[in-house]
Amino acid sequence: MSRMPALVPPLAVLAFLVGWVGHAYVWTALLNYLYARPISKTFLKLWRLFTGLVILAWPLLLWSAGPPLFVPRLTPWGSVVLAYWAVCLVFGGVVFPIITIVRLLRKPPAALVSARAETLDLWREIGPSVVGNGKFRWAARLPFNDVFRVDFTELTLAVPGLPPAWDGLTILLVTDVHFHGTPARAFFDRVVDEVERRWPTPDLVCLAGDYVDTDEHHAWIGPVLGRLGATEGRFAVLGNHDIHHHPGRVRKAITESGYIMLGNGWKEVAIRGERCVVVGHEGPWFRPPPDLTAAPDGPFRLCLSHTPDNYYWGQRNRIGLMLCGHVHGGQVRLPVVTSIFVPSVYGRRFDCGVFEGGGTVMVVGRGLSGKEPLRSRCRPEVLRLTLTTARPGGVSDSPRTGRLVS
Repeated sequence: MSRMPALVPPLAVLAFLVGWVGHAYVWTALLNYLYARPISKTFLKLWRLFTGLVILAWPLLLWSAGPPLFVPRLTPWGSVVLAYWAVCLVFGGVVFPIITIVRLLRKPPAALVSARAETLDLWREIGPSVVGNGKFRWAARLPFNDVFRVDFTELTLAVPGLPPAWDGLTILLVTDVHFHGTPARAFFDRVVDEVERRWPTPDLVCLAGDYVDTDEHHAWIGPVLGRLGATEGRFAVLGNHDIHHHPGRVRKAITESGYIMLGNGWKEVAIRGERCVVVGHEGPWFRPPPDLTAAPDGPFRLCLSHTPDNYYWGQRNRIGLMLCGHVHGGQVRLPVVTSIFVPSVYGRRFDCGVFEGGGTVMVVGRGLSGKEPLRSRCRPEVLRLTLTTARPGGVSDSPRTGRLVS
């Protein structure tokens, strides 16, 4: 059987590694897309496991085309493997590096006037009891885990079309608390204590979904989130995890805590005497999506969307400010590369931070917790937004990378 000429060993090793990166990129991109869709939770768990196995099986795939490694036989199967290897080389050696470089070089949006964050280490303050009794509590004790180091992030945003009366308006954004036992209740109580100390009574409190990950932790919603006060209004939407744990009970608990549950709908309210259309978007998991055909055109539009995947929907529907969560900043962020697994149809594009386009400013929070209590270089966060009518050219530090400085 004919064989291809052997590659120079160093070049062969490089091609093997770059191809592996591309192979992982392709399968991770598919995983990100599927996790952003309203698909069976059981299927997604199995697919995530399958994806991990497929990525690890790269050496076996090349070996299956005919040893020795790096020299596939020119058989039908060997030709298929060689063609796939070529595709992976393009993704690993061209597409992935270009996207990463573009992300690193992009400038903060003009809407971002200032950004700062301070970190509170609750493991150091509370001790081991902060771990709690959740199903994955073992992961919280892994080395280099930032799950208990909370960023209190302050952003000043110059939002186009902001009513003059809203200059200085403050919004507290809390998303993805994922109550399930780990972190313990003491973690969330201490976070609320710190919010009340730092930012007492903002104008608005907005909750962007994913409150519970068990059927037993609805009882935490009122005592924790009900403490967050506001002078002008409190609004909330559900997230994809809530749909699996009696969403009706979650809505009831949120409503009884004093929030307006927006669902997939809108409500006209007065904020500082100015009319505002507050929109909720819980899609794609809850349907149908909000219909704004009957909403007044004149007032400013504020939208709570669990996922940033609805960003372009927001642009089409003239949303001025969109507040999101869901993607957790990727939870694990590597040096230079930043996020990898981001459950979004757009992959890493909207993993965290501030984005602007088409007249819409979007803020994506990294979330306060997660079903899997594992974070690296991606601390949980609570955000306070201050809106201004000023419109300077932006700042040097970019919250998109998760590297806000205090």
